[in-house]
Amino acid sequence: MNTEDRRQKTEDRGQKRVVSGQWSAISGFLFLLVTCHLSLVTVSNASDLKIGRMKVSIMPEYESSDVLVVYEGKFADKDAFPNQVTFTLPKGVTKLTDVCSLSPGGQHFCQLYNIVNKGEYNETSVKLPYADFFIDFKYSPFNIKSGRFLRDFEYIIKLIYPIDTLEVSIQEPLRSTEFKLSPEPMSKVNKKDLNYYNYTFKDIKGGQDVRFKIKYAKDDTMPSVDIKFSAMSKQDLIERRKGIWLLGIGIVILIAFVIIRRLRTKID
Repeated sequence: MNTEDRRQKTEDRGQKRVVSGQWSAISGFLFLLVTCHLSLVTVSNASDLKIGRMKVSIMPEYESSDVLVVYEGKFADKDAFPNQVTFTLPKGVTKLTDVCSLSPGGQHFCQLYNIVNKGEYNETSVKLPYADFFIDFKYSPFNIKSGRFLRDFEYIIKLIYPIDTLEVSIQEPLRSTEFKLSPEPMSKVNKKDLNYYNYTFKDIKGGQDVRFKIKYAKDDTMPSVDIKFSAMSKQDLIERRKGIWLLGIGIVILIAFVIIRRLRTKID
């Protein structure tokens, strides 16, 4: 090998070291960027969050002998998300039927959750990717006996965050009698042979309890609707969640391809 060849190989090795160093620097920068982003999201104080609008639907014996409860709404600051949020649940609730976040396009993304026993009530913690949320669950505040049986229970909405507008809708079970609510409802509507009693509250402070007493009699234990026609499509939710993961993987692959191509251009 002559002197010129050795010099050329030395220059090539030097260029490779430079490229390797550049790649290490880029990798370190990307890692630092992701770490900083996650840190900012993590340290975001969830207690400063505020809900713009929230609707609570309470439906005794709607699709089963339990009480179906639905929380849906939107946090006021959409730029604060993704974020970890907390909701209270009645004592005894250990499982949620759905915990979803809604994208601006209306897609549902199911989320993992954790439920903690807080003594007089339970609490669920979930990380929402978007400000919109949808949570539903069932619980049993009474033990239904055979024959005519009086149902009498109180539902407490324990608010963690302040809310601009809180809407509450309580459904009267089909074939029930002596249906009474306290406080008195503000309005009543009938949808598909079912009566719904509605309330609207403004500027609710965080930490406040909103209470409703529900009382009625019923001669049977049959639900108001057939569950086959009321259940949400879990398969649609699974497919939508799979789609967002595939999109994220595709973006990462595209970024890696662009970086590698630029590095190869510099080597040439």
